[in-house]
Amino acid sequence: MCRLLGFISPTPTTAADLIGVDDCRQWQAMGSIYDDGWGTAWIDPGAEEVTRFRTPGEGADDPRLTRALDAQRTEARICHLRMATTGLNDREENTHPFLAEGIALAHNGSVRPVQRLREFVSAAEADQIGGTTDSAIVFALVLRRARHGEPLLDAVTGTVRMLRADFDHPGINLLVLTPEEMIVVHATAGTEVPYLQGPLPPDHHDHYYRMSWRRFADGATIVSSSGLEHRGWSLIEQNTIMRLTVANGAETIVRL
Repeated sequence: MCRLLGFISPTPTTAADLIGVDDCRQWQAMGSIYDDGWGTAWIDPGAEEVTRFRTPGEGADDPRLTRALDAQRTEARICHLRMATTGLNDREENTHPFLAEGIALAHNGSVRPVQRLREFVSAAEADQIGGTTDSAIVFALVLRRARHGEPLLDAVTGTVRMLRADFDHPGINLLVLTPEEMIVVHATAGTEVPYLQGPLPPDHHDHYYRMSWRRFADGATIVSSSGLEHRGWSLIEQNTIMRLTVANGAETIVRL
């Protein structure tokens, strides 16, 4: 189980520029709970391609994550704080975002049983992504469809629909990033909520998988999973896939 944050903007910006330093620190502080690694992927302004950094270390006090949220401007970025699913190791190859063929993907949720999910991909497809998690296999399934010529939105939608049909209440919150678009998936109806102890961030007891978004006048849009106060944000409806174009924030909505 994990936390997600992502944005697109027609001009280079940071998460702190969009929602403020205080909210960024609140999101980063969740790295003390989601402490099995963190990662980020962004559009490199010079190369016009998606670049990634990830580490199995805790993100709460990592200055590299602080810089990514506060100082390193880009037209799009996704960030991920990881809480490893039981039995799936906290090592770098299992840390999100995954990156292959110019596409980055970060996942919050679970698709179980993982052993059965692995039967859906070949060894070569799994090896391309690396890691041993359900999230990596979900990404391999998306890539297979994209490789066969489906637009990325269709590839993501088809994969999510297939998993919802074949598995019992899978949890599929996704951020998918390319130089042209960010795709957001909120499909967690009926997904089992993990048991967490102690003082918890907002919404962790009653709206654990909630996804929210905030849109700005210039088309910049930021998306976050639960854990922030989200004042002035809007909820993303359950069973929704949203495509946001980097150039102007144009949106396409698919209902599952």
